[in-house]
Amino acid sequence: MKKGLLILILCAIVLTAASVIAVTVLVPLIRYNQADVVLNEGRYEEAIVAFADLGDYKDSAEKLLESRYRAAEAKLNEGKYEQAMQELSELESYRDSPDLYREARFRWGKVLMAEGAYRDSLELLLLDIEYSGVRDEIKKIYEKAVQSGEITVAYDAATSLRDFEAITGLNLQVLAAGRNHVVALRRDGTVVAAGNNEKGQCNVQDWKDIIAVVAGFEYTVGLRSDGTVVATGFNNNGQCDVQDWADIVTVYAGNTSTDTIGVKADGTIVAVGVGGLEGKNYHQQIPGKADSMVKMCPGWRGILVLMEDGDVKFIPSPSDMEGVNRWMCIKDVSIGTGHAVGLMIDGTVVTAGRNTSGQNDVDGWANIIALAASNSNTAGMKKDGTVMVAGSDKKGQKDAEKWKDIVAVSVGPGYVVGLRVDGTVVAAGQITRVEENEKVLEEIASWQNIGPAS
Repeated sequence: MKKGLLILILCAIVLTAASVIAVTVLVPLIRYNQADVVLNEGRYEEAIVAFADLGDYKDSAEKLLESRYRAAEAKLNEGKYEQAMQELSELESYRDSPDLYREARFRWGKVLMAEGAYRDSLELLLLDIEYSGVRDEIKKIYEKAVQSGEITVAYDAATSLRDFEAITGLNLQVLAAGRNHVVALRRDGTVVAAGNNEKGQCNVQDWKDIIAVVAGFEYTVGLRSDGTVVATGFNNNGQCDVQDWADIVTVYAGNTSTDTIGVKADGTIVAVGVGGLEGKNYHQQIPGKADSMVKMCPGWRGILVLMEDGDVKFIPSPSDMEGVNRWMCIKDVSIGTGHAVGLMIDGTVVTAGRNTSGQNDVDGWANIIALAASNSNTAGMKKDGTVMVAGSDKKGQKDAEKWKDIVAVSVGPGYVVGLRVDGTVVAAGQITRVEENEKVLEEIASWQNIGPAS
């Protein structure tokens, strides 16, 4: 009896031990081997679950990481870039997860661009601009954004690349020098102005939805996103009477004249004011349509017109500006009080008119991508974002040659202003009365977020 009981007890012990062995050794081993098979077969999601359930059995933790890594890698290869990015980010520094994350982000940016989501694509690619191939893709975004009319996207793409020539190619009207004031467009569509305000030319604080600004002789004009126009300041010749304009896509004014010119979406030209020498209405001599016209620059002695074929016309054609009509291969123009300047396609500059202050001394200039001019100065912006200044330096105008990273430049009588790539503005010279000038310069220096309205 005792012997039989002992045998039963021994059998129970053996069975219990066998059960323990099965539960603690054999079953986990079987599950581990099954999980390993699943992993090797590429069924990564199942492997993740299986190895997670195994906890710290053998190298299950390492196998779990490998499964998650391969799952993320598979998603990358399948074009599921957002999911791949999420999973790779969670893997942190495991193997080359950081490198694969960068590749997934790069590919996702390319997909967004292909879908026409240029802003989203740009923002994604800018997170890793030094990654191989990113700069080339940003160049493509610039080109596509220009084609689709998404100018703010194109601007941000070009500024991220420090491609100053591409920026000037957008023909932005975001910074303008008036006779004695400066006006600038913020990225949110509002406007700031500083300088002399005796004629109300700086009363722009309530303007909204503005996409372009220009400055005339003591007045300011803004183009709204809906194609209407607003103006403030000196209105002796009706130059601010633009309240009835509609469907406008471009506006022009000059700080030595009181001509305000607008171009409608259908190419029709509208104009108000009386500009030029002896109050002549030069704008009335411009053809009724802006066909083949690229740019118009109202000045004291006439209106300079750049044509699509690179020719330039001057309306009217006084003797001291007759050389303008012989210019060819021009891609930008500007006009001062008595002189005009043209930018050749090779980056050199030609001039016409009076040279009393050396404003036409540009013979050695090269690599110029944009021009600006006023009374006694000519400014040229170079491919590297620096500025050249010809003419008078009596008020410190040539201090502008110390600037860097400039994306736009404008010239007023006795001063130069420039827009930096970071959205701030710099100024050199005397904008208004001597006793007020330092304060005005400080105010301009405090401006931020200047650029095309988004």
